[in-house]
Amino acid sequence: MNDRERVMQHTKFGEVHFRKVPRSRSLRISIRMEKGVLVTLPMHESFTNAELFLYEKADWVAKTLQRLKAKQEEKKTIFTPETEFATYARKVQLVPDARQNVRVQIVPETVYIYYPAHRSIQDETLQTVIRKAVEHAWKVEAYEVLPQRMAQLAAQCNLTCKRLNIKNVRSYWGICMPDNSITLSIHLMHLPPHLIDFIILHELSHTVHKNHGAGFWNLLDRLASGKAREYTHELQKYSTRVY
Repeated sequence: MNDRERVMQHTKFGEVHFRKVPRSRSLRISIRMEKGVLVTLPMHESFTNAELFLYEKADWVAKTLQRLKAKQEEKKTIFTPETEFATYARKVQLVPDARQNVRVQIVPETVYIYYPAHRSIQDETLQTVIRKAVEHAWKVEAYEVLPQRMAQLAAQCNLTCKRLNIKNVRSYWGICMPDNSITLSIHLMHLPPHLIDFIILHELSHTVHKNHGAGFWNLLDRLASGKAREYTHELQKYSTRVY
């Protein structure tokens, strides 16, 4: 964190980011479910005034978050034995079984999810458990793929990741800490390979530039073969919270 950025924990909205932007002329709030609430402000504006602005717009922020959450629910996959769904490297197959709980079996090409045949597959609680099974498969694949890919890209770029952590987090795709340790979300595993690489390159770029200034974007664009803007735009089509 630097003198241009602040983070606060809001009782209703969770983590809220405040960022001073050189070209900004007024206070502005943007909301994306995978990134949360972002308040941008001009360089001359104080963070105190930005917090007051957020509180003034609290009702609008709450309604917008509720609307976005409802849209996400509409996009969620309903898992059934007929559903065509794949993880990064495997096909997901649901199998009704004479059992009382959900069991996951991961083999080289398939993730088998055995569920109680006597329960309705549409049951919300069962769907939640099935999603946890899918996320377990993503975690397995993340450990199969991400450490090796991180090492390869770091070596190619002549950059260093002090330590790689892999977690089931939904608030970000990846994050670089001040000591240059990097955390990647298991939800990278439902991105196409070129965007996984882009997230890794994004975090590696933060080992050199700790903010999102011009130096950071110039480095990232060079590492991404001139496609940083294109990939950033494409990434907005995906969410850590919707699958």
